[in-house]
Amino acid sequence: MKVAFKIGDRIELTHSKSATGQKLSERKFGSQLLDFDGVRTAKIAMPILESRVIPLEVGDDYELCFFTNSGLYQCRARIRRRYSENNMHVMEVLFLTELTKYQRRKFYRLDCMFPVKYRLLSDMELQLRERIQADKWETEEEKDQCMAALEEIPKDWKEGTISDLSGGGLRFHGKDQLERGAVVEVMLPLSLKSGIVPLTFFARVIACMNYEGSRIAFEVRGEFINIEDAEREIVVKYVFEEQRRRLRKEW
Repeated sequence: MKVAFKIGDRIELTHSKSATGQKLSERKFGSQLLDFDGVRTAKIAMPILESRVIPLEVGDDYELCFFTNSGLYQCRARIRRRYSENNMHVMEVLFLTELTKYQRRKFYRLDCMFPVKYRLLSDMELQLRERIQADKWETEEEKDQCMAALEEIPKDWKEGTISDLSGGGLRFHGKDQLERGAVVEVMLPLSLKSGIVPLTFFARVIACMNYEGSRIAFEVRGEFINIEDAEREIVVKYVFEEQRRRLRKEW
């Protein structure tokens, strides 16, 4: 097998076949490559979800997506056995297909819970930001006026609670109903090994659900827009650092 990954690379697992005919899991699981024999057998960390180790069924098939320095790669693998090694929960998997370049970007979602601030962008602010992004001006004065108008727009920040996060977007809960297609600015304080990294993103609302009678009120799902690659990598790094931290806690 052509190898593009290395020991320690992050892995996302998607359930593709049950050995016993059970319903396929809709969740995606995070893992890490621990060892590889250079042919078709690898050791990977058992996934964890909500601070609990998930013992995936022996004999089931999964699509494995490797996050490598040269991009995303995928193959199909079968779980051969589960065991503990040096106080670690390990799975041995057999690669069933060749490793291929993964063209579509997909991101592992981390279940989490921490405060977040968000605000809804008005139509006027969206128009101003679109003009600034297009960067087409008749005069410098016109540009300065547009920038000044953007600065004068009041920012009404609301408190919310994030419930899951990925390199592609987030889900959070708040007291306001947001329309599908609306754009929000979100402030995320991410706790990395290097310290707290405060980031601000724009996200487009793709769904908003009401929970009647709940103090949470509304659950909002959004996808990041106009996000820089470096910023996205910080989010992905946080997700997998937190995943590994939870695994070590379980061990």
